[in-house]
Amino acid sequence: MIGFGFLNCSDANSQVNTINLDGFVSKIKATPNAQLIDVRTPGEWAEGKIGSSKLISVADPKFLEQASKLDKNKPVFVYCAVGGRSSKASTLLQQAGFKQVYNLSGAGYSGLAAKGIK
Repeated sequence: MIGFGFLNCSDANSQVNTINLDGFVSKIKATPNAQLIDVRTPGEWAEGKIGSSKLISVADPKFLEQASKLDKNKPVFVYCAVGGRSSKASTLLQQAGFKQVYNLSGAGYSGLAAKGIK
């Protein structure tokens, strides 16, 4: 019998949790002072935003530099328009040492706004 081991080079204590809209909303509401990150473009953000969110566009070459101002030990909630960019951003944050990253899947800004997230 031959065994194969896989090594993950990122911090073993950090993880990306990809969750649906209802789970995402529940986690935000249960987290005081949630770090809510919108990774869309500045133009998209100007057209509509969640008031408590911070714009840190994943398209910006300084994405990780801007994200470094967040607390890596507190949960970070990441969303975009649909889910592709937030998935990419969540992986980058996890690799940068953020301990708890929650990625919104299957919905985005419009889903959060419809759920009344402010």
